[in-house]
Amino acid sequence: MKKIFSYVLLSMLLIACSQSQEQKAETLIKESLKKTLYKPDTYKSVETKVDSAFSPYDDPALYEEMAKLGKFTSDYQQLEEKAKDAKSKMALWDNPYQTEYERYAYEEAKEEYDEVNAQLEKLKTKGRKIYDKVVSMLQEDRKFIGYKAVHNYRADNNLGNTLIGNSVFFIDENFTKVLYSLKEEEYDLIQESIKNFIEEIEELTEQKTEETEEQATDDAEY
Repeated sequence: MKKIFSYVLLSMLLIACSQSQEQKAETLIKESLKKTLYKPDTYKSVETKVDSAFSPYDDPALYEEMAKLGKFTSDYQQLEEKAKDAKSKMALWDNPYQTEYERYAYEEAKEEYDEVNAQLEKLKTKGRKIYDKVVSMLQEDRKFIGYKAVHNYRADNNLGNTLIGNSVFFIDENFTKVLYSLKEEEYDLIQESIKNFIEEIEELTEQKTEETEEQATDDAEY
């Protein structure tokens, strides 16, 4: 019995080793998708392309920080609109001959304006920390962190319509689990954001270098 068990175990190991990266990825992806699809039994793989993943550009931790930065931007813009609206109200009620009602309305708008500005300052500090962290992560050395699989599949939604799914799955270096996944269009947007970020960092670095050189020239002339 022990010999039979050993042979079975060895056979399983050999099969696992002989699987291609795409086959290994599809096995993990199928298990992952079963947890999210409306009708997992209708799932059918169409195509899977596996490539090596390298930090920082393929690091899910970077994506999470960029998502935080995106939320910060949205929240900040909303607060700016509130501040602008409160300032408009202040201007509406501000005049040398204020009635008691107008004075009350002005003070109320000013109180709202001051409160929103205080929130903006706090949010700005928080956003700066997230921004600096993203910049720091983007400047890290390139490092192999596992694999990314672009996976296309078909599956029925809750209405029974068959839809095509296109997602990117990040898998650990030993092909034992899915670490992170997102839609392919989201991945493309993130990569575009990363590209813009890098360009911005390079522009700021170049600008600082020019300012330093100009200051050094001015000091020398002085």
